Amino acid sequence: MKRQKTILMNLLLVFVLCFGFCHAVSAQSDAEPYIAVHSAEELSELFTKVKSYLDENGERLLQSLDDTQSRVVTQALIRSWAVVQYEDATPQQIDDAWDALYNMSLFLGLAADPQESFSSGLLFEYAVQLLDQEYYDLLAASGEDPENIEYAEYLRGVAEGLVETPEEFTADEVQDYLFEIYQETYLAAGLKAIAHTEALPQPEDLFAEEPGTAMRPNPAVKYDSAEPLNRMLGIVMPELPADFDAKTGYYSILADVVAEIEYDFPDDGRLVLRLSPETEADISGVYGAEFFKDWEIAGTMVEVDKYQAMLIAKGIVNTADEKPYSFAVDAEGLTEEQFNKAVVYFVENCRNQKALK
Repeated sequence: MKRQKTILMNLLLVFVLCFGFCHAVSAQSDAEPYIAVHSAEELSELFTKVKSYLDENGERLLQSLDDTQSRVVTQALIRSWAVVQYEDATPQQIDDAWDALYNMSLFLGLAADPQESFSSGLLFEYAVQLLDQEYYDLLAASGEDPENIEYAEYLRGVAEGLVETPEEFTADEVQDYLFEIYQETYLAAGLKAIAHTEALPQPEDLFAEEPGTAMRPNPAVKYDSAEPLNRMLGIVMPELPADFDAKTGYYSILADVVAEIEYDFPDDGRLVLRLSPETEADISGVYGAEFFKDWEIAGTMVEVDKYQAMLIAKGIVNTADEKPYSFAVDAEGLTEEQFNKAVVYFVENCRNQKALK
């Protein structure tokens, strides 16, 4: 019983992201106390482990993912990171963040490097873990055919047999089941990662300083110079020259992935430059902005938005050796001419350099 898993995966992703059937994952009566499974320390340890793995292997792995797969990985990382940073996270948020990260890491490995799971023999162990009642409930909530759910249960039994009594299977039988078990396990990891991710609040909901605030959470580490920013980025973070008549306010790194420099201008003007090797997320730090114009600078497309008295420029810029970075320039209290000059300088200086040796 073979299914077209790629089509099914995309349909289920749309269903989850649009309608939030993920709440079936941990549905519990309001009268029942929630019993925590993981501690905040365990979540922090897992996040550090996953983040270190991505720092070492992420570029290679993420290059092999399509947009949908990258979205699963990025969203799980962003939302779980917010829970790690949030001091008042509930036990259920901690558990959902842990499950989102764990399932995302399995999904990433299965999506980016399936041969590794085949050769290592871990695929069948993953299948035993992932093809469980939670997965069957997610399939049922998506409207999946009951026969396909029964087949997923059957494949789970086969995987369990391959783990516990592999000698009872011939090489041909193993080969016959290999791809079917892989597809089902890949789908289970993806659906669980999405479900637990979507059960988590958005970062801005956790860190909003007041109702209606426009800014993202800002778990920043500040520095005295741009050197730590350059090391994290792998390129030189452009700094404004003296003719801008601006004073450096601070250097910082947000969430280990966004380099930021803040400048103070005369008459209470303020400018923030941001640059990140992560290209999936909006790093401008501003929500609720309205589109103002599109702009092209030396082949780089720039979207300019307005939020109250702020001007925001953002986009993706490629360096001279074609490495993409997301960028954002946020300005408040500056003239449009000052803002435009800063954006052009920043984009052109990103484009005209190569990775640090």
